[in-house]
Amino acid sequence: MDPERTEDQAKALAATRRILAVMRLEAAGGEEAALTDRDRQLLAGFGPESLADDLATFAEWHRALGTDPDAALAELRERLDER
Repeated sequence: MDPERTEDQAKALAATRRILAVMRLEAAGGEEAALTDRDRQLLAGFGPESLADDLATFAEWHRALGTDPDAALAELRERLDER
């Protein structure tokens, strides 16, 4: 991934948004009623393989930026827990 390429930026952002929606769903104990309409749209047709792909994209993006993907994912979880 190239952080300067708009297409790569969009791909990474979309993956991150879906990862966050999954995290919100997990935090809600699987209760989809707790999700926003946007989260539901993001997760429509989304499955375990999709999550694996998004996590790989997220990791690749952070490596391209020179940041630790595991630390970035942990930070997302922490921020979500703070809400």
